[in-house]
Amino acid sequence: MLKGNLKKLRAIDAIIILYSLIMIVLNVSFGYRLNYQLTNVITYIGCISISIIFTALRVKFNMSIVKILSNLYPIILLIAFYEVSGFQIHIFFSGFYDSILLKIENALFTVHPTVWLQQFNHPLFTEWMMFGYSAYLLLLPFTVGWLFFKGSQKESENLVLSLLISFFICYIVFILLPVEGPRFVLADQYTVTFKGYFFMNIVELLENKAMLHGGAFPSAHCSAATVMLILSYKYDKKLYFLILPIIITLYISTMYGRYHYPLDVLAGIIAGIVGIKLSYPIEKLWGKITNNSS
Repeated sequence: MLKGNLKKLRAIDAIIILYSLIMIVLNVSFGYRLNYQLTNVITYIGCISISIIFTALRVKFNMSIVKILSNLYPIILLIAFYEVSGFQIHIFFSGFYDSILLKIENALFTVHPTVWLQQFNHPLFTEWMMFGYSAYLLLLPFTVGWLFFKGSQKESENLVLSLLISFFICYIVFILLPVEGPRFVLADQYTVTFKGYFFMNIVELLENKAMLHGGAFPSAHCSAATVMLILSYKYDKKLYFLILPIIITLYISTMYGRYHYPLDVLAGIIAGIVGIKLSYPIEKLWGKITNNSS
């Protein structure tokens, strides 16, 4: 029976379940000092349950709406994975280690880039930066949906799998090297306060309600942006040129907005590339596992 059920899971579903199980084990084994240990475990159990439910729906109902939702539900689950990662950042280490990154960056730059960028402060420029920073929340389902509705379901699934792997890499590194980010550590070096309009207000709302204190290294924004950029270039050039200026803005905005160090950005880009590279052997391996289970 177990073998038969394995055959119904895609690599996307399997990687969600595997990551959730690993996090459950870590929280149960090492999360005794966390305030939200039980919440974390329940959240991961919920993510596993949702993955199993969508697998069952996909197998039972051969409908387009079920197929697209099966590709989009992992993107929605990423919100839960992101939030719960903030509750477990200190599962191993109680402090933050920004000093490691700053030691390297201070050797490379006479003025820290996040400080240097404040000279461009202007409401219109800030608004564009905040648009790029917040747009990634919409780019995730947009790029997945674009490929799906263009008839590239396999490519859409590869995009989702690559995104999941790259995000999970980021979330694992969050707990191995907790980093606050420059907006906390370098606050005394900033001499200007950003002013903007609609998108500035959106980002401020996200800061207050959803953004993690910690989890800056690697930049999950830049990781996801890299995956979307590379795979859109590979699968659909029109999509690539459509999102390219937004992605470039996003990269810059992470430092302009003081959310990330340059090394966060670089690590995020690397995580995105690794996520893509790993998606192909993982897909191939899962195909062998499910074929052997039949």
